[in-house]
Amino acid sequence: MKRANDPENEVAVLITDIHQYSRITANMTAGEIRDFMIGYHGLLQAIVMDGEARADEFEPCAGDASVVIFKEGAGEGREEKCRRALKVALNIAEAIESGKIPFTRIGIYVGDIIEAPFAKLTLRFGNCFAAANRLEELCAYFGTTILMDRDIALAQDDLARYIVAIGKVTPKNFEHPIHVYSIYRPGIHKCPADIDEEGLDTFIALKNEAIEHFIGNAQKDITPNFQFAEHKLHQAEMAFTKTTGQLDLATLRISQYIHENPYPVDTFEKQGMTIDEKQGHSIGIRLLLLSQQLIKAFDQEFYYTLVENTDWENLFRIQWFKEGDVIMRLGDEPNGIYYLARGDVRVQDAEGKTIAQLSDGDIFGEMAYFSNVRKRSATVTATTDIAVRRISTEDFEKTPMLHSLFAEIARRRVRRPV
Repeated sequence: MKRANDPENEVAVLITDIHQYSRITANMTAGEIRDFMIGYHGLLQAIVMDGEARADEFEPCAGDASVVIFKEGAGEGREEKCRRALKVALNIAEAIESGKIPFTRIGIYVGDIIEAPFAKLTLRFGNCFAAANRLEELCAYFGTTILMDRDIALAQDDLARYIVAIGKVTPKNFEHPIHVYSIYRPGIHKCPADIDEEGLDTFIALKNEAIEHFIGNAQKDITPNFQFAEHKLHQAEMAFTKTTGQLDLATLRISQYIHENPYPVDTFEKQGMTIDEKQGHSIGIRLLLLSQQLIKAFDQEFYYTLVENTDWENLFRIQWFKEGDVIMRLGDEPNGIYYLARGDVRVQDAEGKTIAQLSDGDIFGEMAYFSNVRKRSATVTATTDIAVRRISTEDFEKTPMLHSLFAEIARRRVRRPV
């Protein structure tokens, strides 16, 4: 709320941007671009400035972008303007679904602004504009139409049941994190209008529980627990796919982050995920892309299976073990092949002699599938807390290319008979 003698005013800022604007207008003349954008902004203005949930100000800017501002009206508090902002965002989303306007990404953020006169204009300053813009940009990364900050999300009443936590993110050039949310309501965001609402409710409950344990909640004395979060994320993934027949990219993004960072990094508690979705490829990524092309030239089938068709990655489920845990015992029947994502393990033979020390990036457990006895030939013990990605026997044996790959690995392994 505005305070006495305080020059700042709190507003809700909604920023829009057309997805793939450059591609859409690439073959247009200047006149065609002008007509296209005038028509687009005219439709957008009609959507945001009409009805009970109308905005207070609408301003096209930077070509295909627009800034929409919501102030506190007579008898309103901060919750009401936040609710109006989300309802307007939903009106835009419905216009996208109906084909009235091109696919447009939306970021909403509430914060203070300062106004200052300049010539005949009124200039506005405040970090809420940059924050709303970053949320709009992150829609592409998380595969959403709408992203909002926590204040917008927590202000909702009748729409609260559809609010979904996305994560805690420190965007590019930001020093503090934003608690990011979206909305999964029937009729938008891959949710059919006739969606099974019980299935949708199940997904939302699982996803919100997963994110709470992913980022932690000091008020509930919950610290980040990636193991529990990943388990719930997997359940949420299955619930969303069962209900909609589609994948939810926002859920997969968090699962991917956990797979790449099985334990919270030192800065995670304060910064959450750090994302620079517009950053160019690093030298490591460029070399990876080059190696992919070399694989493609060497073996087309191998390339397609492992690089283009990456469904096999989902077969490797992440698991955690504590220091001292035995991952597999000599003589056991094999229960899968392991990729060591984080930590160290010790490999011992029948006499208890250490025959190998494995660490990040190593693979173990494949030898049993290519021996006559089909039994574990060594005992593997965690020497630190570890995270592994395991493919089960069933999934391994129904994926011919992976079977061929691990057969070659087993053939070449002569000193690690695991």
